[in-house]
Amino acid sequence: MTPEMILAIAIFVFLLITVAQGVRQVPQGFKWVVQRLGKYNKTLNPGLNFIIPFIDSVAFKVTTKDIVLDIPSQDVITKDNAVIITNAVAYINIVSPEKAVYGVENYVIAIQTLVQTSLRSIVGEMNLDDALSSRDHIKAKLKAAFQMIFLIGVSL
Repeated sequence: MTPEMILAIAIFVFLLITVAQGVRQVPQGFKWVVQRLGKYNKTLNPGLNFIIPFIDSVAFKVTTKDIVLDIPSQDVITKDNAVIITNAVAYINIVSPEKAVYGVENYVIAIQTLVQTSLRSIVGEMNLDDALSSRDHIKAKLKAAFQMIFLIGVSL
């Protein structure tokens, strides 16, 4: 092989690697957060996307599917001083991935803690009979609390 042929092959391989680094195929149900030189740049939606090779990098891969979150049981004191044990299941959907990954250290724990705190507050304002019989009312108040906070781009 001649030196020109080796140089041509090396350039071709380098171009092939560069193109492969710049083309990203994001699967359905995910959004990828891209950083440019360590700083947030953009969010890639599902499908074929292009980034600047060697400068941009995919930092986080966030699911946009519903996440089922089991909220642990906790003791709650109602308005009439009765102690009840509450638990919940939260279905969450990440709406804004950049807020989820840059807003808090661990968005799952943040959501879980927020649901626990809100649930304790809502049930604490109710009488025992109301707390046991008005599940839809508690759900509506939890949704309203999350829409007010909208801390990390989450839909409950």
